[in-house]
Amino acid sequence: MSSDDPAKLRKLRQDEGLEFPILLDPENTVSISYGLLNEDNPKVPHPTALVIDTSGVIRYLRVDEDYRVRPSAEELLEALSAE
Repeated sequence: MSSDDPAKLRKLRQDEGLEFPILLDPENTVSISYGLLNEDNPKVPHPTALVIDTSGVIRYLRVDEDYRVRPSAEELLEALSAE
């Protein structure tokens, strides 16, 4: 999910060959409702990785302070394959 410009996100998807949708949250409505906004820069949410199963249950949640710190691909794959 991103509050970035849709044209930039389309270019990112194309340039990186991403096949998954990037959800738009231009007003940070979802980020605000989950308490993810950065106190130091309230227009920017904290980097968050979230896995929600088909029943709507959150199976994985990781919120980082630093956008350069992200979960590994292995960590995300494990979260996606967990029952």
